[in-house]
Order: sequence, then structure tokens, then C-alpha cells
Amino acid sequence: MFRIVCAKGVENVEWKSGFDKERELIFAIQRNLDVVTAILLLTGQITIIGVFVTPGAFRISVGGPITGTSRIEGKDGDAGINIIIDMIDVILGALLLNNQINVSGAFISSGRFTINVSGPIFGVPKTEPALSELNQSSQFFHRTVSKHFYVNPDLVEKFTKD
Repeated sequence: MFRIVCAKGVENVEWKSGFDKERELIFAIQRNLDVVTAILLLTGQITIIGVFVTPGAFRISVGGPITGTSRIEGKDGDAGINIIIDMIDVILGALLLNNQINVSGAFISSGRFTINVSGPIFGVPKTEPALSELNQSSQFFHRTVSKHFYVNPDLVEKFTKD
């Protein structure tokens, strides 16, 4: 919120800083990665291939032939195990689509990569776009300017148009 002093008095105007726009863009990219990963899980293109356990949390690694890894299957084609693996993939896909877990990173090696997913339900804090130091400086600047200086609303409008 940006406070603008004008001839009529004080008005509160919604104003998004460049940092807010960048955070939204980063969040949109992260969300798209979640959705694409969910689609790949639900269509069987990738599957769970490992679990990373850390104190108080765990992360799940997914991959498949399109990421250069083998698709995990039950020993000797055991149908029961394959159904359990498919159920885990469906659950992971649903959790990704419902924003309960998120893509938290990728492990890249020679000729292959895996996608790691995790979230608060697995003991890992939610992945958030991070521009903290720049954002704090920007917020301080906007508070100072709006508190101590007159800001012409026409200029704000002119310079905040995309």
C-alpha cells in the first residue's frame, strides 16, 4: 500500500513494487513446475524413485525415462508392487495439484536428473520466492517516501504502468 498525499487529502492506493511483481513471477514459475510434475506423475511418465530422509523431514525424488533414469517397477514385474507404486504417484500428483507439496529442487548428474518434491506435510517448510533483502529495502524506501514526501498520483500511475 502506498500513501499518496494530494490536494483532496490522503489516499491509499494499491501499488505493487517491482519486487512484488518479481515474487509473483517466481511463484507462477514454481507453480507451473508443480503442475507439470503432477501431470508427468499422473500420466506415468515419471515415478517415485527414491526418498531422502533428514532429521524431522523427508523429500521424495521422482524421475523416469524422460529424465534419463529408469522407471521403478516391482521385482520380476510384480503387479501388486506396481499398483502400490502407481498409487504413490497418484497421491504425489494430487498433493502437487492441491499445493500441499511443491517441487523443491532437482538433482542433476551426467545424462540424467531427478525432481525432488516435498512440503510441510513431509516436515519441510514451504518453498517461497525469496527476494528478502531487496524486498525489505524496497518496503523501507516506499514507507519513507510515502510518509515524508508528496507523491504526485499521476507520476505513480505513469511509472507503474507495464
